[in-house]
Amino acid sequence: MASDCDVAVIGAGAAGVAASVVAARSGCRVTLIDVGDRPGGQYYRGADLSPSPRAGVDYPALAGDLDRLVAAHAVDYRPRTTAYALERAGQRLLVRTRGDDRHRQDVDIIGAGTVILATGAFDRPLPFPGWTLPGVMTGGGAQSLVKGQHVLPGRRIVVAGTGPFLLAVAATLLEHGAEVAAVVEANDPVVGSVRQLRGLTSGLGKAGDLGRFIAALARHRVPYLRRHRIVEALGEDRVTGVRIARVDADWHPIPGTERVLECDAVSVGFGFVAQLDLAAQLGARMIRGADGGLAVEVDDDQATSVPGLLAAGETTGIGGVEAARVEGLVAGATAAVLSDHASALTPSALERVRRQVARWRRFAAGLHATFPVRDGWVDSVREDSLVCRCEEVPVSRVREAVALGARDARTVKLLSRAGMGWCQGRMCAAAVDGLCGFDDIASLQGASYRPVSVPVPLGALAAEPVEG
Repeated sequence: MASDCDVAVIGAGAAGVAASVVAARSGCRVTLIDVGDRPGGQYYRGADLSPSPRAGVDYPALAGDLDRLVAAHAVDYRPRTTAYALERAGQRLLVRTRGDDRHRQDVDIIGAGTVILATGAFDRPLPFPGWTLPGVMTGGGAQSLVKGQHVLPGRRIVVAGTGPFLLAVAATLLEHGAEVAAVVEANDPVVGSVRQLRGLTSGLGKAGDLGRFIAALARHRVPYLRRHRIVEALGEDRVTGVRIARVDADWHPIPGTERVLECDAVSVGFGFVAQLDLAAQLGARMIRGADGGLAVEVDDDQATSVPGLLAAGETTGIGGVEAARVEGLVAGATAAVLSDHASALTPSALERVRRQVARWRRFAAGLHATFPVRDGWVDSVREDSLVCRCEEVPVSRVREAVALGARDARTVKLLSRAGMGWCQGRMCAAAVDGLCGFDDIASLQGASYRPVSVPVPLGALAAEPVEG
């Protein structure tokens, strides 16, 4: 085959970097595949990675180790590369890759005894009238513009949705000179955090980040509007403002509370959705994560139901960057053992890491319980609002599919075309699931399967390296 290694790691965020470092330190031949220009993922994009005073396995130390391992050819690092298919060939797994959008013809096949999925997650938007206007984007999109391209999405920006990520986005925008008109939070985190105190205390190490975000909002006098939600984005050719309303505990707008905030950009986010397409290609078993979304099921070794396939980070459930990092350490140690190498992590070190995994998962569960996505948005969304932007599918067509008898996400997709467009459901799948109200995991999992996860030119497929 064209390329061969012991361990292929897909994704170079915190989980993928940690897994690659441990596996390579253990003597494994590691190939690290990532769509980005440099390691770190969305969270560490543009971050200061100065050496940390804490020795050991924090991310800055791991990033430095990865640089040295790549320089020593212990890790074959492939940036700007997309893994578009994953399949089994006997006792090994094959990862099919292509280059970035400017180099789609650059294809390869990588054979590995073990594959670690660390593909992260997508933003989770929810539809509302006007959300397709230019200037309305996800929180991750806004951060990518600022961190990656050094471009502000607008001068006066409304940040809305739910979750602590709203504060991080607002702080990033403020740091780079934007005016944040308001942070519009649909839940009441003060009440929620008191109820989830036990789980949230597991993540006290994140208090510094939270304090920094809150201080930035206070310093710039940014209103933080609890129990408010955008009900409509206003404008003709681009967004010029948003109509917001106070909502009840289930997110139903309260009559008489609407008001307009003027802005030229909107950043929205209601959490994240795990990227599951590669796992679905091999039939890995799925579960519901703490946030209610689908995730890959793993055991204490980060092993999935598919032999040779491990997963770490947001792929196993939305848990944040610290959970991703420690899960990556465990996955790297497991991959080393599966490759007949002694793990670079000693048994005592691995046990400490496992305890950290459990602690950060408790913290994630507490956060999701504090910032849930309520069903009120389903009741109040307009029938003519687009839910699938690529195929211009309105809410009404999805509901018609269910009325016609669709009982799983794949059938809804076939009847309505929601999720068949360029993004392949990355923007709309969670919203479509919410509109359908399906609870059974099997009914949702089918829509995640695609034999090719991203577009690949037919000419490139024909020119793929011959296996064997």
